[in-house]
Amino acid sequence: MFFMNRLLVRLLLIFTYVLFLFFCIIVPAQAMDRSVIIGFHNKPGPSEKALLLGKDIEVKHKFRHISAYAAKLSEQAVERLRKDPRVKYVVEDTIYSVIDPVEIVADPVEDPVAEPIEYLNSWGVKHIGSQAAHSINITGSGVRVAILDSGIDYTHQELVMNYKGGWDFVFNDDDPYDDSWNSHGTHVAGIIAAAANGSGVVGVAPNAEIYALKVLDGAGFGLLSWIIEGIEWAIENKIDVVNVSIGGPHSVALQGACDAAYNAGVLLLAAAGNTYGGDVTFPAAYDSVIAVTGTDSADQQGLFAPFGPQIELAAPGVTINSTSVNDGYAVLSGTSQGAPHVSGLAALVLSAGVSDLNNDGKVNNQDVRMQLQMSAHDLGDPGKDDVYGYGLIDVSAALGIDDDGDDSSVSFELVRGTVRSSDNMSYTLADMICQVSITNNSLSGVRVIVYENGSIRYDLSQKIFFNRLFPQETSFSLDARGTTLNIVFMPIGKPASSATITIDQ
Repeated sequence: MFFMNRLLVRLLLIFTYVLFLFFCIIVPAQAMDRSVIIGFHNKPGPSEKALLLGKDIEVKHKFRHISAYAAKLSEQAVERLRKDPRVKYVVEDTIYSVIDPVEIVADPVEDPVAEPIEYLNSWGVKHIGSQAAHSINITGSGVRVAILDSGIDYTHQELVMNYKGGWDFVFNDDDPYDDSWNSHGTHVAGIIAAAANGSGVVGVAPNAEIYALKVLDGAGFGLLSWIIEGIEWAIENKIDVVNVSIGGPHSVALQGACDAAYNAGVLLLAAAGNTYGGDVTFPAAYDSVIAVTGTDSADQQGLFAPFGPQIELAAPGVTINSTSVNDGYAVLSGTSQGAPHVSGLAALVLSAGVSDLNNDGKVNNQDVRMQLQMSAHDLGDPGKDDVYGYGLIDVSAALGIDDDGDDSSVSFELVRGTVRSSDNMSYTLADMICQVSITNNSLSGVRVIVYENGSIRYDLSQKIFFNRLFPQETSFSLDARGTTLNIVFMPIGKPASSATITIDQ
């Protein structure tokens, strides 16, 4: 009996100790098990910050462009904050994922014509007419494009010269190398800006500056807070174009970040999602983001693509060959491949110069968006539809250049906007004689400045005037045999006036 009582006492002590451990260690560890984003109606001041000082709240990050914090907290703290009138929302720090590529066996059909192998290998880049822009030296130079994805293999021979930096938000360091199983971010980067080096593949904007914002881990998953941090990084680092091939549910916090970026002048483009006829995913579905679907070489929507009024543009997305890690190449399909074609075109438009299309007195991302919409080749039902949006992107139409298949003649529109420095158009001549023709529409004149080795050739430069006393058409020749000349055309006149420049080689 004595030994039985001792055994019972021991068991009771053990049970009490286990309960002590449970309540003192395990329960507190589980209490703060909600990872959330807390948004406030106003910019957080002392009273709002005081709400986050509780023992059951651990602040992980303060956002700078939305009035919100990422935090880890208890269920009780969630309910307490949701009832506070200063708090606008408390939402889950949701896990988003890469829009997984789709395996499609069929090869794209293209005419086997003699041309550089990199364009044959990059059927989508060729199909939208990028080569016409590259031939007149419109390559995206000086435009900053950020890729929110799984990182980039910045050592790849096609990308190393265009890579300018970035950040890894997964591991919080400055090494955003692509560790994904399918090279997703690297593949996207190649579509945008693979070098025009005569081999491998080529990007739509082969001289654009690319930045890797790694917001997805190697498995293709990333927290909403990482994505928002990436968007804020783009705002603060003066990024022009952001490509997002990520999809997930609606979040008021994500919408706020996208709106903040768009209002700051950043052009956001996102894959519409591989939902096989389902809805467009977020962030592509937000008004501040351009949603891009994917098409094949016959301009038919990919089977993986979604439907919906949010779809804005279509671009090649079936069997797209592009860069992969370790200096490799891979073929992937999906709206993730369509979006970077449009991002590349946006870079071309920005590098060529943008006009104030919406007449708001500013030249910015809204004008680029309008230019992409207005120049798209209509597909499907007439006008904008739920399948192709405004249609398939068209490089030549977006840039106002002639792409009739005759490389001996190039035409483009010279338009006077509201910011003179962005109106100029340039063309490079190398070891040839060409005839330059200018047909005026409504300009007062055109200033032609010819550079050789960085210095102005005053003997070749001139100012041409157009009015009722002067002819509305003129032409002249330039001799660049044995040298390289860079011609800059500067429009003179009222905003929206224009002229057509034709160069016959």
